[in-house]
Amino acid sequence: MAHQERPETTSEAGNQISTVAQQNLLTCSPDTSLQAVTQLMQENTCSSILVIDNDQPVGIWTEADALNIDYTSSDQWQKPVADYMSTSLKTISGHHPLEEAAVQMKQQGLRHLVVTDQQNEVSGILTQSDVINHQEAEFFISMTEVRTVLPSQQVPLLEQHHALDDAVKLMKDTKSDAVVVTKKGAPVGLITQRDLIRFISKGKTTTQLRQVMSSPLLSIPQTMSLLATRSLMQKRHIRHLGVNGDNGQLLGLISFQDILDSIEQTYVRRLRTALTSKSIDLQNAKQELHMAHTLIEASMDGIMVTNEDGIIELINPAFSILTGYSEAEALGKSASLISSGKHDAEFYNSMWDSIRQNGFWKGEIWNRRKSGETYLEWLTITRIVEPNSDRVLYAGIFSDITERKKSEQIIENLAYYDPLTKLPNRQLLYDRLDIAIASAHRDKHKVALLFIDLDHFKRINDTLGHTTGDQVLIMVAERIRSVIREGDTLSRLGGDELILLLTEVSDEEIVSRMAKRIIDILQDCLRIQSYELHISASIGCAMYPDDGSNREELLQKSDIAMYRAKQGGRNNFRFYSAKMDEQTHQALKMESRLRKALQNKEFYLEYQPKISLTGNQILGVEALIRWHDQELGQVRPDQFIPLAEDLGLINEIGNWVLQEAATQSQRWQTMALPPLQVSVNVSALQFKQGRVIEQVESALETTALQPDCLDLEITETCLISDLESVTGSLKYLRGLGLSISLDDFGTGFSSLNMLTQLDIDHLKIDRSFMQGIPGAKDKEVLVSTIILMAHNLGFKVIAEGVETEQQMQFLIDKGCDQMQGYYFSKPVSADIIAEMYRKQLTAEPA
Repeated sequence: MAHQERPETTSEAGNQISTVAQQNLLTCSPDTSLQAVTQLMQENTCSSILVIDNDQPVGIWTEADALNIDYTSSDQWQKPVADYMSTSLKTISGHHPLEEAAVQMKQQGLRHLVVTDQQNEVSGILTQSDVINHQEAEFFISMTEVRTVLPSQQVPLLEQHHALDDAVKLMKDTKSDAVVVTKKGAPVGLITQRDLIRFISKGKTTTQLRQVMSSPLLSIPQTMSLLATRSLMQKRHIRHLGVNGDNGQLLGLISFQDILDSIEQTYVRRLRTALTSKSIDLQNAKQELHMAHTLIEASMDGIMVTNEDGIIELINPAFSILTGYSEAEALGKSASLISSGKHDAEFYNSMWDSIRQNGFWKGEIWNRRKSGETYLEWLTITRIVEPNSDRVLYAGIFSDITERKKSEQIIENLAYYDPLTKLPNRQLLYDRLDIAIASAHRDKHKVALLFIDLDHFKRINDTLGHTTGDQVLIMVAERIRSVIREGDTLSRLGGDELILLLTEVSDEEIVSRMAKRIIDILQDCLRIQSYELHISASIGCAMYPDDGSNREELLQKSDIAMYRAKQGGRNNFRFYSAKMDEQTHQALKMESRLRKALQNKEFYLEYQPKISLTGNQILGVEALIRWHDQELGQVRPDQFIPLAEDLGLINEIGNWVLQEAATQSQRWQTMALPPLQVSVNVSALQFKQGRVIEQVESALETTALQPDCLDLEITETCLISDLESVTGSLKYLRGLGLSISLDDFGTGFSSLNMLTQLDIDHLKIDRSFMQGIPGAKDKEVLVSTIILMAHNLGFKVIAEGVETEQQMQFLIDKGCDQMQGYYFSKPVSADIIAEMYRKQLTAEPA
């Protein structure tokens, strides 16, 4: 039997621990393996498990104990829980009031207490969630904003490429139960103790945080009330939320523990004792009467006491504030004075049946203010019997929950909809997908899950900013929504990842047509501010029941198919196939091997000549990195360079390329060859990290290479991310004697105004513009215009991707300065370049 974290908020007058504690315990024997224990906790949605030996509790294993595990080896998963459990059981008597448990948990930093009965036998377990959900402090926490209780401790942050054991160490070092996972500094997820339990239960070995984290990081504004925050946590079954400032920046995390710490337990306990105890003697116990009167007057909840006939005998100031009736207007009147007329006789009959049987009733009820306005309130009515006279009174305590209901609507949207695009979020997708799978199983039809990822979306965010990126996401969501069926679900998982759920699918042709409609609808450019942006998407699809029987399998396999679509050239669609699993394993292996490639000396350079179009001579070469892995063989640059950027390795690899290229250029000179300029590509991330100048100066110093023998190729992405800083760096580098080339021109977002500000020497026309020339009139006009514009700005022009004599002649006719491509030479080794250069020199006239 299992005890579960209860999401419902219920509270009873005079709550004792025994009435709240969970009676059905999740238990195991000491020799149960750690993996089996965590699987039980996962299956039963429990945060702890009691270890029993010979019918006696000998220990407890909780989510917090998961911090004491070494995650670098999965060998521990099969060890008995006895090796890791906490043997010191913290207990509390079930007849104590709930407030005492709250105090003990707060003082000792506990999330679980073992509950004992009068014979000191274990009778249940009390969780932090139970305490918070049963504290009668709704009014107090509805008036308290998150920012007033936000912990001052800085939230622990860790980049997503770190290993899981790094996060565990950080949690222990900072005494935190959660770590925010970031991607290039931006929060993308969360690692909690619960994620550790899930990781162990699956028997995995250590891996990167991005593969383990809960994502996305659900965040709330700092002005949200604690009541709304608690409700959101209950709906999502989570214990942590990010808290954002007014500008959307992450201020910190708020947890269930923070809410527990904030509740005014003394106020609640004394008010409850004074007003809901059936033993209050309003006539004879003057001391209790004085205390009750004082608390009634000070209470922020409205309070009304009536006799057995329903005539009002006492109200407090809050009653007048909430209803508009003064004491003179209310006393002696029937309690129906504030009745709204919205409830029928059956409602009131049920209410009074509960009061007669249980001594109290609580619930939502509509009442009416003096102004005639109806409002929703939370009302608790308690039957009180005076011990001396047996006179019956009824005490009603109520609070206006109109704003709370509005907050709950906000919570509903936060819980199930993406705040940016207004699309269903991950949780709502999961709910609908589970229902769709169950329906498909029953009715013998198919379900399709399409994973949609925008191509090069990161470039937009990096160059034009997140505000523009957000606008792109909104417009893309609107376009896709316009072409899908009414019963289908388009959702956003986070970032630029969208999921489309298609139900009642009869065949794959329906899915293919839908994917084509999505790809087609995104073809038209998006106009945002002064930019015209061309967007495309890569789409992968997995089908139920062919590719998976549950949501996890379908999501995983549609994701795999999407990546295959990207590798197939982007702006593409792929169905999942079993062969893709092998390719995914290869990708993971590549990631692992890439981390060691530099130290294993597996990288090398090839060089492609740059040819003068006036003299057909080699003027320089471009250095191009290559990777030959001992296990994977030759790996294409378009596979490992983006991966190196994602893993944060590009700066180190880029520095190696710079050093190696400068060394080779100097080596050619030692072979009695004239100086030959070598071009090196520098990524936007290298500029962003601010190490380019330092690395260039180091390469020149260590190789003694003349600066004019080195050319740096940058992309438009480098410029737009931080134009002022990059132009300053370029000016400094040119001052050293280097030349600068703008690579892949025409594929980014640069403007003519930006070009006039650049301190560069060459402009390189991207190879994509040469495809179809001669013959493609639009490309001919475009290339001609680029050449003319570049010359007018004082730049020399290099055309990439020249593969035919006709293309070369076209460039000569248009006045292009240099070319690069397979027509003259593919990338070759340094020795072949030396041979080609030497032949050129011997062929030149004396």
